[in-house]
Amino acid sequence: MAEKWLPQNTSFAEETLIATEEVSNHSKEEAAAVLDKAISKWISTDTIYLEWTGELLSFPKDAFIFQIPETIDYAENGSANGIKVELPIGKLLEQIEAITHSNDIFSSLDSELLKKDMEEVASQLKEGDHTFSLANYLTEEGVAEEISTTAEISLSGISSLKELTETFNNLELIIPGNASFSVNEWIKNEHTNLSDEAASIFGSLVYELIGPTNFLVSERHISNEMPIWAVEGYEVLVQKDKMDFVINNPNPNDYKLTFDVSASLISGELSGGPLSYEYAVTEVERKALVPKTIVQYSATLPSNGKNVKEQGRDGTYIQLVRTATDSEGNVVETTVYSEDFYAPIQRVEQHSLSQPVVVNNPIVTPPVNVGPPTNNNGTSGNSVTSPGTGNNNSSNTGSNTNNNPATPGNNQTNNSGNAGAGPTTPSSGSNNESGGTNSGSSSPTNPGHGSSNGETGK
Repeated sequence: MAEKWLPQNTSFAEETLIATEEVSNHSKEEAAAVLDKAISKWISTDTIYLEWTGELLSFPKDAFIFQIPETIDYAENGSANGIKVELPIGKLLEQIEAITHSNDIFSSLDSELLKKDMEEVASQLKEGDHTFSLANYLTEEGVAEEISTTAEISLSGISSLKELTETFNNLELIIPGNASFSVNEWIKNEHTNLSDEAASIFGSLVYELIGPTNFLVSERHISNEMPIWAVEGYEVLVQKDKMDFVINNPNPNDYKLTFDVSASLISGELSGGPLSYEYAVTEVERKALVPKTIVQYSATLPSNGKNVKEQGRDGTYIQLVRTATDSEGNVVETTVYSEDFYAPIQRVEQHSLSQPVVVNNPIVTPPVNVGPPTNNNGTSGNSVTSPGTGNNNSSNTGSNTNNNPATPGNNQTNNSGNAGAGPTTPSSGSNNESGGTNSGSSSPTNPGHGSSNGETGK
């Protein structure tokens, strides 16, 4: 009877739980074996994380010391019980320093409360991943420094100054932790009808503000030509329902954006909790792309005239890089923050048409207009005149009237020889004795010709 009722010889009553395991009707030895198996499974599956400024560190679960015999001895029959467990404080502080890269945080961190909460998860063998954010354990007297970044954009020469002033002057908005922020969604939620120019200026200012942080960019667009208000490397193009600007806050804590608008510029500030590293954005490459000159010919321009239709403008290639530096000054991460290209605007010149070249010894085409002067001597003609009238006093008289000012001519007589065709320049005047009479002011475009009773001269 004594052996039957002694506690060490009894089994656990119905509905007795230790952590996640039911040990009803189990002896202490059997319960110990069940718990040992459950603890091994819990250690090998799922993860406990420490989080600091968006960075996660996997905590070694085998650092927990489980006290199985004490747990079984003090377990209450017919109820739920936890496993007695201990987390060495030294191991916890070691992991905290590893993720914060500094031991200065210990003076502002309630490490005992963090230790207790982590032991509670282990005591119940809770399934799934568990994350403990160190920011939630900072004391009010904490000395952790918050970040603050500022930027500004000139508003000279823009058309949306009034709506920017009405919308953003003294505005504050929150970017939640572990959440994204969309410019177009914000405009829609705020029931604000911002123009594309105003939305682009807003997005560009935010993009510059998050540069020296660990914020991520999910969507960004730029213009074909950089606007006059934009800062190189930080331009953002926003178009309603077409092009958006979306960023992501990977940190668990919220960050605040504040804006102010004056007559000449819009300024902004981003503030929030500390980051694990110090971030900076620097320009690593810049190229000026010189435009080419396009020449167009125009028939409307006077001789040797030139008109500049487009002055042209240099293009730009710029690359910005974001670096993350730890507390000892070591660069731990380098990423391209922006890589923007703006094509040059080509210079366009209009030139007059080139003047035709005058050939000294042209090849004359076959005659077109026939004049009938004759040659009494029966020899080949050796004089070439412009088109007009050839008159041979001996036998034949020919007349040629030319109404084209480019090939002027009047009655001309030739007492001897014959008249041939050619492109010689006519001179104004008349000669009735010998040679011919020719009047005109410019070179003919169509050569004339002559005929002879004997041989034909060309």
